[in-house]
Amino acid sequence: MPGTCPDINRCNTDASGWLSEPHPSISEGIVTRKVCYHWSGDCCHWSNTIQVLNCGGFYIYKLVPPPACQLRYCGTGSIISKYIMYIDKARRHTSF
Repeated sequence: MPGTCPDINRCNTDASGWLSEPHPSISEGIVTRKVCYHWSGDCCHWSNTIQVLNCGGFYIYKLVPPPACQLRYCGTGSIISKYIMYIDKARRHTSF
């Protein structure tokens, strides 16, 4: 997930989500971080929180549904983005 504000209309959505706080270090363990969504000249027009874990060579993201239907989380296009996890509490209970 990018750590800087992407342009609008990226990641196959109107408003792309990005991590507005630093990715955690390994020693921090599981942390809560703010995701912002860029729209209308505002890099944080909408926001929500997720959990992030640094696993050394990649990160695991515990995502929640974005705050509006036209929003999506954005990946960086690197191997890290292949490890994004979406856990929908309505469908599955998973211990993080």
